[in-house]
Amino acid sequence: MTGLTSRAILWVDEVDPGERRVKAPQPESKQRETPIERLVEAFEREVRERDPDGYALARLEDVDHAAAVAARIVIDTGEQWREHLGGFYETETVRRLLGSVGKPVSKQAVSKRRGLLALRTGSHRVVYPSFQFVDGHLIQGLDEVLEVLPEQLLSRWTVASWLVSDNPELNDERPITVLAEGHTAPVVAAARSWARSLAR
Repeated sequence: MTGLTSRAILWVDEVDPGERRVKAPQPESKQRETPIERLVEAFEREVRERDPDGYALARLEDVDHAAAVAARIVIDTGEQWREHLGGFYETETVRRLLGSVGKPVSKQAVSKRRGLLALRTGSHRVVYPSFQFVDGHLIQGLDEVLEVLPEQLLSRWTVASWLVSDNPELNDERPITVLAEGHTAPVVAAARSWARSLAR
């Protein structure tokens, strides 16, 4: 997943599960933008920032090919992440899972929930990897793992990838699998060891 992470970082960012952001009201036309319109707008902004004078674009010989490559990266990257991490839950689904029958928790409660791994996509949607739930319940111990892997050190996407990758410190088992089996301590130890190696 090393190559995937380096490519995907151009298109995804992450969000602190405990962070609340107040967005300014958007004009009605802005609210009706489709995902592709938001992508094109973000892409144009990125190109203008990287090539403010337009010199690089002026030397581009095959615009159609460049567009095809960019589109392939966006689509393929999304598919690769879904294949690697599994499915994702939207906020409404997580509200129901964390609540009781007929009484979902609030969106604010979801965003503040300790130990809930949230990811922000390139289109600014917040999604929740389904692997952190077993039989509709949040896996215990994940909060302790996330605590030793702060976002200042590691993106949430990188942490999500680590959780579902075979780990030599856990007998080549996936950290999330070991957590689901009720063994929190060894996963926290492996996470702490990883964090220390990155902080050197």
